[in-house]
Amino acid sequence: MTLADIERKCADVDGVVFDFGGVLTVSPKTDDWPVYAYCAKFGVDRAAVDRGWQRYRNLWDGGFISFAEFYRRTFADAGATIGAAQLDVLWELDAEVWFRTLRTDTLALMHRLKTSGKKIGILSNMSPESYERLFVPGCAEYRVLLDAEVISGLEFLFKPEEPIYRLMERRMGLPPARLIFLDDTEVNVLAARAFGWRAEIYPPFSPKD
Repeated sequence: MTLADIERKCADVDGVVFDFGGVLTVSPKTDDWPVYAYCAKFGVDRAAVDRGWQRYRNLWDGGFISFAEFYRRTFADAGATIGAAQLDVLWELDAEVWFRTLRTDTLALMHRLKTSGKKIGILSNMSPESYERLFVPGCAEYRVLLDAEVISGLEFLFKPEEPIYRLMERRMGLPPARLIFLDDTEVNVLAARAFGWRAEIYPPFSPKD
């Protein structure tokens, strides 16, 4: 599905809700993610980092633990420790990959949808730290177009659980059947459909768009 296909599907609804990672930003390539190489210096290999993400990422995105606690737990599980200076480096490495490239094609689409009378929202699994330190200052052009925001870490909720979608409906002031959700992760799209929304997997960035 192309971005033009997505725009056509938005024509029949009153509200369009966007995810953040992979939708407002270009999806990061994690094969050479600098976090892996940095953690390896302290005896925490790639598999241990991945296990930390599986165990603790939802807690961080849900606002239940801090970034520092996320990585302290990941290191502890691998039998290692991490100090404040190393955590500062990890923050920069982690944040950089998610905010490296904002999608101008998505921004243009949001402008067109807003001009056509659609309500625009964002529904994202994002930690309070990422929201406050990165999203708010770095995505002002996107935020000015929004009618509603639901950020997991500010609500102690996260996708694909039902309550976060219901909260988005209330903030948009629209019933689920009049909303479409655009996310790059299939499980979140399928959940939205199960809760009565229209939903589509957002296409990856293409320089031709």
